[in-house]
Amino acid sequence: MITTKVLAQDSPSILFGDAIGSGGCKVADQLVGEDGRSLSIILDNFSAYSGERKKCILRVQTFIPSGFIVQDVQVLYQGTTEIKAGNKDGTSLSRTYSFSGGALGQAVAPPKTTKFTSTKPIMQAFAEQDNITVLASTGLCSGGGVGLLGANLIAQSSPGSNIVVDTADINAGDVRLYFDLKRC
Repeated sequence: MITTKVLAQDSPSILFGDAIGSGGCKVADQLVGEDGRSLSIILDNFSAYSGERKKCILRVQTFIPSGFIVQDVQVLYQGTTEIKAGNKDGTSLSRTYSFSGGALGQAVAPPKTTKFTSTKPIMQAFAEQDNITVLASTGLCSGGGVGLLGANLIAQSSPGSNIVVDTADINAGDVRLYFDLKRC
């Protein structure tokens, strides 16, 4: 468990456990932000090349302070995509979310897919942010607790294209999570 300092009573910190990646990716590193409510995760080996489809199951354990609930979560993905000339199918990054326990409530976010296409050869960095509203479940304000944030990611490439999400190499990007807390 990584501990973070409590900044002020109005903006408490969240304790983050070790992030876990499986099914085609692994967590290379993680860094808790100075605000105590954000977490950057660097993934290793999450990429799809020339027609591949790769899946990443990412889980992050959280401990929400007593008297607070999670109101919103923002997730930012960064990486690169390369598309050959005339490749109309390009690449895509799809994601779905799940929350369970610990004042996390229920995620209100439809599945999201971002497609990257081009009529010319292109290699570009990307940054995709998802804003997830969280509906509080009845009784959550009795006191924070331990919860689990889940993100299921699928990177898809067509022949002659590739997508790299959060690798720990020269094309490095990261996944950044930010939790907006609300006092009960």
